[in-house]
Amino acid sequence: MRVEVPGAYRTAGAGERVALLQRKLLEETGEYLGEGTPEELAGILEVVYALAAERHGLGREDLESVRAARAAARGGLTRDTVLRDEPPPVRHSVRAVLLDGDDLVLFRRVRPGRAPYWITPGGRIEPGDASPEAALRRELDEELGATTGPVLPLVTLGEPGARYSVFACRLRSLDLSRRTGPEFDDPAAGTHEIRRVPCTPEAIRAVDLVPEALAGFLAANAAAIPALLDAATAPGRYRPVVDVHLLLVDGEKVLLGRRRDTGYADGEWHIMPSGHLEEGESVLDTAVREAREELGVRVSPADIEPAHVMHHRNAGGTARIGLFFVCRRGYGTPVNAEPHKCAELGWFPADALPPDTVPYAAAGVRAVAEGRGFSLHGWHTPSPAELRAEAARAGYGELAVAVVARRGDAVLVLSDAETDRLPSRLLAPGESLEAALEKALEKAPYAGPRFVRAEDYVPVTGGQGRRFYFAAEIPEGAPIPPLARLLPAAALAEARLPVAERHAVRDALAGDMRARR
Repeated sequence: MRVEVPGAYRTAGAGERVALLQRKLLEETGEYLGEGTPEELAGILEVVYALAAERHGLGREDLESVRAARAAARGGLTRDTVLRDEPPPVRHSVRAVLLDGDDLVLFRRVRPGRAPYWITPGGRIEPGDASPEAALRRELDEELGATTGPVLPLVTLGEPGARYSVFACRLRSLDLSRRTGPEFDDPAAGTHEIRRVPCTPEAIRAVDLVPEALAGFLAANAAAIPALLDAATAPGRYRPVVDVHLLLVDGEKVLLGRRRDTGYADGEWHIMPSGHLEEGESVLDTAVREAREELGVRVSPADIEPAHVMHHRNAGGTARIGLFFVCRRGYGTPVNAEPHKCAELGWFPADALPPDTVPYAAAGVRAVAEGRGFSLHGWHTPSPAELRAEAARAGYGELAVAVVARRGDAVLVLSDAETDRLPSRLLAPGESLEAALEKALEKAPYAGPRFVRAEDYVPVTGGQGRRFYFAAEIPEGAPIPPLARLLPAAALAEARLPVAERHAVRDALAGDMRARR
């Protein structure tokens, strides 16, 4: 096929002929609808025959046989046929620009009777999908057993009969053993080969990516998409949360409130009043505002005494600065002014707080009572029980564990024909991290495990998910699970692990090296 370029023709490459013929079909159809000549109608037929041969391997007689069979089954277009005067249905699909480090995760599709082509993960929006984003996460789970971080809507593309909502996201985990899409069990549907392609214009143009509109969009914007996604979803310069706690004291007792419907530590006791420092406020302004909003009392800044500074880190989560102040007089009678956030108020001895007090708050009250000016809290390596409890406080709907199991300088990975992954497991409702780790390691007698890091993701059902990575030692002679192999650490860069799992492996190995020093 010749492609017209300014002042010349060139021969179309094998990977672009189908896309160019499809574009030519739209062009010829538009010309016929505009002019209505037999010559333009013949032009459409010429392109149809070329597409039949190029895309489907059908000659003219073969195509005519297909047409005749279809007409016999569904009725042909005769003079007596009544055509419905309504627009054709539009198929609405979602497509994922799935980034893994600097690469795009694509499928190379190989189907009988058609030249190989490439697609992004995704598919049709189903009636049960709550939103296009929900459809995207369902498709990623069905096609790749994949989880990702937040998604960024990029563009909506259209072509006759189809509309594509395109989202960008970064891969968190990939497990083909969870793949459930029916197309993967149908030999007639061909194969879906997972390929990673650099997210560059040159690499995208080098493959036959369909649909054509998406291929053109990605090639034109490949350099900008990763930075755009990171700017929209990744944290910028580190700015810690500053918590301001005001301890109202009555003799030896302090005032606490039981949290309700706040999204964090609901059902547990916490210091009242307390809240986040807001832009433009001094810490004293925050204490005065929170006392008025939560307890209906007016506190004078002159009656507020600084008592303690804490640098706290949630188990498996982020760090924050806690500023603790004391007010011993002039605050009147506190009332529960926010019953939608606080179930009840209570006065408790500072040395006998309820056992279900938020640990961070309890540590702050103890430090104030002991007269300490500064403390660190939560900076030890947390236990599985502490990690599980903090995840429950923060309202995570789905939890998972993954294990960096090491023997010498090699790491255990589970491998299939296309990918590598770390041993992992989703927690069942009520399951402990210890039990999930034991099952992830298939009850092998590995030493450890030791917590390495946590990473948040968005589950297929939406909401929040957190994945905990642990390091473990494989003793000599311990069995290796089926489908597993030991990957030398030196070969990590060449492994087929998702980038997020490579980072976890590096963190685990670095922690082991520090421990041996």
